[in-house]
Amino acid sequence: MTSPPRDEHQKISCKPLIITILCCMVSGMLYAACLPPFNFGLLVIFAFIPLFFAAEKYRWKARFLCGWLWGCAWSVFSYQFLREIHPVLPYLMMPVISLWPGVYTWALGYFLQNISRQDNLPEQLRGVLKLLTAAALFAVLEWTRCRLFVWNDLSITVWRMPLIMQIARITGRYGVTFLLVTAAWTVYGFFWKKITVSALITTVVLWGISLGYGTIQLNSQVHYNKPVTFKVALIQGNLPQMRRAGGREIKTAIDTYAGLTGRLLRQSSVDLVLWPECAVPIAYRGNSPAGSYYRNQVAQLAGTPLLIGTLDFTPDGSGMTNGALLIDSTGSITGKYDKFHRVPFGEYVPCREYLPQWMIRTFDMGRDLSAGVRLNPVNVLPGVRMGTVICYEGVFSYVTAGLAENGANVLAALSNDVWYPRSSEPEQHLANVVMRCVETALPMIRCSNNGGSGVVSPQGVFQQYIGTPAIRPELIREQAAGTVEVTIDKFPAKTFFVRFGNWLVYLAGCFLFLEGLMLIFQPRFRKNGSKY
Repeated sequence: MTSPPRDEHQKISCKPLIITILCCMVSGMLYAACLPPFNFGLLVIFAFIPLFFAAEKYRWKARFLCGWLWGCAWSVFSYQFLREIHPVLPYLMMPVISLWPGVYTWALGYFLQNISRQDNLPEQLRGVLKLLTAAALFAVLEWTRCRLFVWNDLSITVWRMPLIMQIARITGRYGVTFLLVTAAWTVYGFFWKKITVSALITTVVLWGISLGYGTIQLNSQVHYNKPVTFKVALIQGNLPQMRRAGGREIKTAIDTYAGLTGRLLRQSSVDLVLWPECAVPIAYRGNSPAGSYYRNQVAQLAGTPLLIGTLDFTPDGSGMTNGALLIDSTGSITGKYDKFHRVPFGEYVPCREYLPQWMIRTFDMGRDLSAGVRLNPVNVLPGVRMGTVICYEGVFSYVTAGLAENGANVLAALSNDVWYPRSSEPEQHLANVVMRCVETALPMIRCSNNGGSGVVSPQGVFQQYIGTPAIRPELIREQAAGTVEVTIDKFPAKTFFVRFGNWLVYLAGCFLFLEGLMLIFQPRFRKNGSKY
């Protein structure tokens, strides 16, 4: 029996789709290259061009595939640092994280192709609708993704461009995301000669307002109504971490941090000392002999308040927390903050009772830490209310905004990135937290175990770092102890974002909802319309 002849038309028509898929995968890698360590920045706008092309040209299955593969290329490269925890982690996350770009390309195609068929709408209005839809849809979907895993969102690609970031004081990170996508759509429309004058003007106006506002913020003189200046010692032990530390490792950590602090205090007069997250891998108030030794060594540093990252206990003693304790000049504990947003599979195992034991053993730290119950600033000094974030939770806007809303006038990030000694994770972590300073208009004092300890200004600029002088200080991995000086306002004004949160995302969601209703109830399809 002879096989039927091949359809040459179908064979040829597949080639454009294959080329588009390859372009999507390359552009996904370009997106990853715009993040640390390469920091290609604004080149990220070109990474969206194949997605827009696929959304306008193909049916839903093909465009979902294009977006999903774009996301696979982006995620597997931008999350390579997770291989230092377990070799398969980036590849396990890849198919899940990539669903968001897949849904974006699928949904964008629905909107764009239907808008093109609305013959009752003027062409200029259709052009603006396409522009706003592309930007609003990505911002909304990025917001939903960040509810699952906040890391390396689109706004992070411009973390070294404070002029663009300043609009986040009003809109939060998703305002920056919105701007970048409008620029990407405009570039796409220019190359394919599809951009309308109205859409171009809209992009120019949005960017003009943003850059104008950024210029004012960066060039304006800082005037504090009630300034408070204080000097902080940052201690960076650069000690290796392990899931279960033994007695020798615990004693080494205690001696290292106490020794570095003692030597620095003999050389400099400071108002406060910061230690990073879990500087010593046991609870400061533990009943073991190691806990007693820990407290005795800290007692010898009496005379200067210390804010130390440490394991501690819940009020009823039934669980443990990851947090920060304020130890005053007499050695008494006078303040405490418990980590509010825990790291899944790092500080607790979600759905532990339903997971197979081999998976639990792979990631289990031997205990599930309890979450903090409130976002409370710590009164570290007279007039200084420090909003402390512990490592990963510093990438969550709602945490720092909540601390600012509750009265914090300076941020502190106690981090421990030494779990990733060779990858770009420490630099990516720093890049992910600088936006928190812009959103709250508060400086951040950052103390890490292995690098990136210094001050991030309210404009999102990393400065006053400790350690070896370098052009790229965020890349230094070394043991260091040094001081920074910070001036803050005793009662700073709250930013629009702190007061109203992600209002832009909610507005974008309403816009998409109303636009969807318009497309459903007022269809104007042309005869050659495709199926969705």
